Amino acid sequence: MTTPLADLPATPAPSAPRRAPGHWRRRLLWAALAVALTGLVLLGALGAVLRAALAPKPGEWAVDIGRAPFSLRASVPQLVWLGTTPWVGERLHGLRVATRLGPVTVGWVPAGAEGPQPVLTLHCEPCTLPLPAGAGQAALTLPAAQLALSRSITDTNGQHLQGSLLLGAVAANGARPVLSARWQAERRGAGWQVALRWQDAPVRDWLALVGPDLPELRSIQVDGTLALSAELTLPGRQLHIHPVLTGLAVQGLGTAQWAHLRAACGPTVQHDPRGWLARAVLAAEDQNFYEHPGYDLPALLHNWQGNLRAGAVHGGGSTLTQQLAKLMVAGGDRTLQRKLRELLYAVEMEQTLGKARILQLYLNLAPWGERADGPPAQRALCGAEAAAEHWFKLPARRLSPRQAVTLAAMLRNPQREANRWASEGSVDRNRLIWIAEQVRGVPIRTRRALAAQLTQERDLWLASAGGVGTAGVAEPSGAFLSAMVPVPERGKTVRLAVK
Repeated sequence: MTTPLADLPATPAPSAPRRAPGHWRRRLLWAALAVALTGLVLLGALGAVLRAALAPKPGEWAVDIGRAPFSLRASVPQLVWLGTTPWVGERLHGLRVATRLGPVTVGWVPAGAEGPQPVLTLHCEPCTLPLPAGAGQAALTLPAAQLALSRSITDTNGQHLQGSLLLGAVAANGARPVLSARWQAERRGAGWQVALRWQDAPVRDWLALVGPDLPELRSIQVDGTLALSAELTLPGRQLHIHPVLTGLAVQGLGTAQWAHLRAACGPTVQHDPRGWLARAVLAAEDQNFYEHPGYDLPALLHNWQGNLRAGAVHGGGSTLTQQLAKLMVAGGDRTLQRKLRELLYAVEMEQTLGKARILQLYLNLAPWGERADGPPAQRALCGAEAAAEHWFKLPARRLSPRQAVTLAAMLRNPQREANRWASEGSVDRNRLIWIAEQVRGVPIRTRRALAAQLTQERDLWLASAGGVGTAGVAEPSGAFLSAMVPVPERGKTVRLAVK
């Protein structure tokens, strides 16, 4: 009898073999390894593309990005081109990066929001801006700074840039002024030539920016405006500035009280402003004394540019009034802060004391080296009267033109010139000649005769020292008026003469 298929018992299906737990782990591990290898290949390819895209041309401005072993030498122009490209700039928006300047936040403003071109912004708060060597200090720390840049409308290769530069400050009264500049940049050689322009802004705001720690700013009134244009070469950081200072006035420093000040380190006398000593000092230290308002802006800029070229502070371009402010309050530090203090006091002194009193104070307070003996606290030679008595055994009013020029030549560096005088028999001979040629208000024949005699002395000394020969140098004639000048620390004398 046949049994129906439906009545037959179901045959159980064979069960799948069970996988060991370690098998799945191995498969996941291989999958992760494959993904990692793929990622490394992609990263390597991306790195190769970036290196090729950002590779600097020979001599081009370049910077290092990243850290070893993943560092990259990149062209700065290419970085700027990428940063101002919308598909890159949009993705950088909000990025915060730690830099040598300070924490920088990247921003992106789409085209049409503030102008026809998109704008990349770099906001640094606080921000430490490096200054060129020779500026008087290494860096300037600001509460905040922001750079905005975009390509010019007709530019597609990043060769022309433009934008704004905002510099924030904190004033002594708590105000937070912002100094705004417009700038344009053009590719020039390995980098850019940048032109900046700040419109008129209160001088007080500029002081809050570059001299926020000046104690005088808390109590004085400063009037006037400053406009500034500048040319900056990058990456060399060669800087040329062109300031326009209008209506500068200072009140509240109390310089009017110095009108009857008496020197503590030397006698105080009334010097003849038309005498040879006063004229020689002005020729040596401040030939525009009677024309400037306490500061000589062209001279300051000339010396500042020289310091930048030299990479160190060698000269400050200070007027006689600024030198008096240095003696009184500012001190001898070669810093930007000291120069600003000098400027403030000099401007007020011109208003409260006047030229005649400033000249008298300087002649009675200026340092002229040190005495070789006596207590250390009493060795300083202070004022022209003490210097004339020490070096020539004469009162200042009786100095000959040659002696007056000698004292004037010492003022630039009194101790160095005293040492030179002791070792060579004279202060700097070239400087003596130069000062004699610059003296104003005396007969031109007298000035030329003095310069000729000093030139003759120099050439004879060079010949005796084995230097330049004396061909064409005449012997001194008998028509000279002699003056006996002691040689310090040797007990000898040198016969000097003036026609």
